[in-house]
Amino acid sequence: MRNRDSHYPYRFDSYFYYLTGFPEPEAVLVLIAGDSPKSVLFCRPRDEEREIWDGYRFGPEGARERFGFDECHPVAELDERLAQLLADQPVLHCHLGEDARWDERVLGWMNTVRAQARTGIAAPAEIRDVRRLLDEMRLVKDESELALMRRAGCHRRRGARARHADGAAGMMEYEVEAEFLHEFRCRGAQGPSYTPSSRAARTRACCIT
Repeated sequence: MRNRDSHYPYRFDSYFYYLTGFPEPEAVLVLIAGDSPKSVLFCRPRDEEREIWDGYRFGPEGARERFGFDECHPVAELDERLAQLLADQPVLHCHLGEDARWDERVLGWMNTVRAQARTGIAAPAEIRDVRRLLDEMRLVKDESELALMRRAGCHRRRGARARHADGAAGMMEYEVEAEFLHEFRCRGAQGPSYTPSSRAARTRACCIT
């Protein structure tokens, strides 16, 4: 929250977006590996009143159709279903250490599964950092990713050329930054990949698409 009814602009987690392309907050992806792999997304349900204020939501059904997940469920069902999905899985790959509340939730799911040991259900024996695997994957870009990077680079160059054409002499740095941001938005980019600051606004600003 920025203040009362105003939110800061949402920025998706890079690892989550890499795996899903799903652009909404309050969502969790579960990938089940093995002989019968499955992708399961938990996301916010459709809500006409909230969408008036916060923007469009895909909802579970829309997310499944649009993004190709095997299953989609309301995020309110996450705690109930995660214990079932973790049952008899050998390893849990996830990210820990960034959010204490999330860490506590993950351990709660693990303990729920462990409590069923007498019924013959086993909990994962290991927890591994999924980011180690994803970092290796993200080093290699496919053609669509390369095309997006080239497009972002073109936007940056055009912004720089437009600014040099007008001349930056006598301008304040925030005015130079505003020109870059204007160019990015006019060409369909969401904004800069990082906040421009002082000289960086003149030379290194780039954008995401």
